[in-house]
Amino acid sequence: MISVVIPVYNGEEYVVQAVESVLNQSLKVDEIVVVDDCSEDRTPELLKEHFGSLIKYHRNHKNMERCYSRNRGFELSRGDYVFFLDHDDLWAREHVERTMENWGDSYMVYTFPRTTIDSKGRIKRVSKKSIPKNPFLIAFSGLLGYPSATAFKRDYFLPYKDEYMLREDWEVFLRAILMGYKIKVLDHNTVYIREHVSRTSKSSRLYRGTIKVYQDYRDRIEEKYLPYFLFHVGDVCLRFGDLGKGWGLVAEALKREPRLLLSFRNLLTILKRGFRFWRVYD
Repeated sequence: MISVVIPVYNGEEYVVQAVESVLNQSLKVDEIVVVDDCSEDRTPELLKEHFGSLIKYHRNHKNMERCYSRNRGFELSRGDYVFFLDHDDLWAREHVERTMENWGDSYMVYTFPRTTIDSKGRIKRVSKKSIPKNPFLIAFSGLLGYPSATAFKRDYFLPYKDEYMLREDWEVFLRAILMGYKIKVLDHNTVYIREHVSRTSKSSRLYRGTIKVYQDYRDRIEEKYLPYFLFHVGDVCLRFGDLGKGWGLVAEALKREPRLLLSFRNLLTILKRGFRFWRVYD
């Protein structure tokens, strides 16, 4: 049995498209659980109008934010396999089918999202980024995260944690790896991430969540993966204007693994973000 959990808050502009992308899957899912985090717009009315009994609708008693909503959706679901989809993202028609075909004996599956869409659902760009074959290296480099690309076997679900808010999606993979989970990373370009003015990726909470992950996980990571972890955290610090901490972490990462500079993308990151002295994190 396959379940899909969609948390939503004030999603009237996008949630109908998200649910439709699930209903249109080439492999039929057994249930769609929509957890409404006390939306104040027309989200409830639109869901009822368009889908009725096709979805299992739950409304939180108060606004609890996204970690709670995902965890609550999991509790309400019944599937042996549980997929998550953010209300503003979309799946290609074959997403669930290709995930299930390639699941194997893994506990979690992550489908690397390459396509970015705009507020109208039009393709903005398709990433050509090369990704390592080693899922550990992908995770510690900060390349795993989006819930819309994540699926769990039911018996191995790990709850999302509020203390890592806006990096809770990355933290759950680090936790899973350190618990010995088998994780498979697919590269089928079936997950479409939407960029719009309300998306939270530029929020300072993402910076704080990253620092919390750093503080809690730095000493738990194997030496061979630590430079990649440090470089990623340093990159986030530079992006948000914390140049002192950012440069310190990048320098430590390069000292441990100088080959990081052989990556054009890493070099570009330093040049692009490392000298923005006008942007100081407060």
